[in-house]
Amino acid sequence: MKFYNRKKELELLETLYRNKPSFVVITGKRRVGKTELIKQFSKNKKALYFFVDSNKSRDILLSEYEEYIKEELGLPDYIRFKTFGELMDFLLNYEEDIIIAFDEFQRFLKIYPGFITELQKLWDLKAGNSRVFLITSGSSLGMLKKIFVEEKAPLFKRADNIVTLRPFSLSEIFEVMKGLGIRNSRERLKIYTLFGGTVYYYRLMEKYSVRSFNDALEKLILNDLAPLRNEVRDILIEEFGREHATYYEILSALAMGKATKKEIGDATHISSSSLSPYLYDLIELLQIAEYVIPATERPGKTKKGRYFLKDNFFRFYFRFIYRNMSHYLIGNYNIIQKKITTGWRDFEGRVFEDIALEFIRKTLVNDYPEIGRYWDRRGNEIDIVGINKETRGMFLAEVKIKELTYLTARRIINDLKKKTNLVAFHYENVKYGIIAPKIDGKETIEKDGHLAWTLKDILQEL
Repeated sequence: MKFYNRKKELELLETLYRNKPSFVVITGKRRVGKTELIKQFSKNKKALYFFVDSNKSRDILLSEYEEYIKEELGLPDYIRFKTFGELMDFLLNYEEDIIIAFDEFQRFLKIYPGFITELQKLWDLKAGNSRVFLITSGSSLGMLKKIFVEEKAPLFKRADNIVTLRPFSLSEIFEVMKGLGIRNSRERLKIYTLFGGTVYYYRLMEKYSVRSFNDALEKLILNDLAPLRNEVRDILIEEFGREHATYYEILSALAMGKATKKEIGDATHISSSSLSPYLYDLIELLQIAEYVIPATERPGKTKKGRYFLKDNFFRFYFRFIYRNMSHYLIGNYNIIQKKITTGWRDFEGRVFEDIALEFIRKTLVNDYPEIGRYWDRRGNEIDIVGINKETRGMFLAEVKIKELTYLTARRIINDLKKKTNLVAFHYENVKYGIIAPKIDGKETIEKDGHLAWTLKDILQEL
């Protein structure tokens, strides 16, 4: 597939490559495109790519790297490396420009943590005279922080730059789907709801000639040989090993709308007091969950926070596949397809709320520095709340996944006004808005003094 986006990242890497020695850390959630970025940057350059496989022992991995180096650099067979330190010492003394990339570098913490300290010493002593461009990449953000970011981390301040790859934006993914021949905006939105901004899934779409949402379900998920059949299981086993079943329980609870530690604890075999490390892993290591507080609350000063799944494909899997695993394993795909069809509007609505919230944060941040959701313990909710404490201004908006008539949109805004006293009792200037894929009479709503946006508006910004 055509290499999309990442222009700024490539320009940064090229700049640092021209000014070797350089050391760059590339991080981001799984499947976001870290390896593809390294491959694209390394084209037409001498480069060594090392994948850190946590299923292999230190000795097996070292032997594999040794053979690979000899093959790629044309070295004589008698060359031997007794340690990873010796291997790195050799490469730092290599007399030509060379890129050295360690993918999933944080796994050395499990396989051989001593190499990280060895690398720190070698880099400090020998990098100054080296022609090496060193890249370490990884998806476990929490572990990478322990290696590079925290003050006592072994490689603290050694990297010239830490590049965090974000999932593709909505408009970028729409552009990718356009390149795949998918033209209809609503069809693209359904596919984005399924896969989010994770570019790996769109590469699979190209490989399997996917041309529609139903195509994506049938070819990539709902068949015996589907490439994403074991995607979630494989990720959880690789990351958490024998404990992966516990994470399955927690993720299933989150997908069912269990959002507090008590609710999650009641829905699993884990007590609420023991959940913190598991939730930390899902938030910091896999980056598929998040902890959110209401827009009206202060961080660290409230107990109203909730946990949510934020990865679209994990949401889908635990909403429609994991709950129906018996049907899935024996091939009753028609039954699962019916469940998806029945529950899709509600599922897509939550994802569209996330899209709308991101859009409003980008569009109205100057007017309302604090933007988020609102809920209270009585069950009241407002999709989007914007707050400006200096001007005592507030913005309230509702998000709907269905296309709206003018009359329906006005009714929704009138209902929203009734919620004003829930949040705006300290604010004088309150504005109201509505967001939907399509709104008939949008201009009239705006003339009435309200704000309104459609999917077309969102695509111009995100």
